Amino acid sequence: DLLKILPEAQYVGAASSPEELKQLLRNQDADILILDYRLRRPIQETHELVEWLIKHRPSLKIIMYSNDDVSKAFRDASAKSILGYVMKNDEPGELLEAIKAVAAGGHYQSSSIRAQRSLHLLNEEERVRKLVALLTDREKEILVLIVEGMKNREIAEKLNLSLTTIQTHRRNIKE
Repeated sequence: DLLKILPEAQYVGAASSPEELKQLLRNQDADILILDYRLRRPIQETHELVEWLIKHRPSLKIIMYSNDDVSKAFRDASAKSILGYVMKNDEPGELLEAIKAVAAGGHYQSSSIRAQRSLHLLNEEERVRKLVALLTDREKEILVLIVEGMKNREIAEKLNLSLTTIQTHRRNIKE
């Protein structure tokens, strides 16, 4: 449905496995491939698929569509043929922008990926400060107690909260 917005784009099919994709590409002439990084398979199979694509369809322009950390894919040697990268939780317009940019011969990284990459470029102290700023006041309070070496049960007792609540806050802090 999203591709109907681009009159210059024509949808040629979908595949749910590397084998199905290879068969589809043998029978269809496609310029751009939107590839799920995992394609419901282990990551290694996706890397092998990209290598196959480079060998058998070198002119095919690939846009990775993923939930995974972008740096893993872009550091991979085979990623040189990956011209775009969009996260699944990005706004739908990001995928359209990626298609337009790649079709025009360019590269594209969604805004969330650019933000992640810029965060990694900050020095460690700035990075930690920005990450801590994302926490709620309660999460910051609990983080200080964790750093002091307190266990979940001790924190729960000290703050008069349930153990489950502390575990939830701890999980949110890790995220």
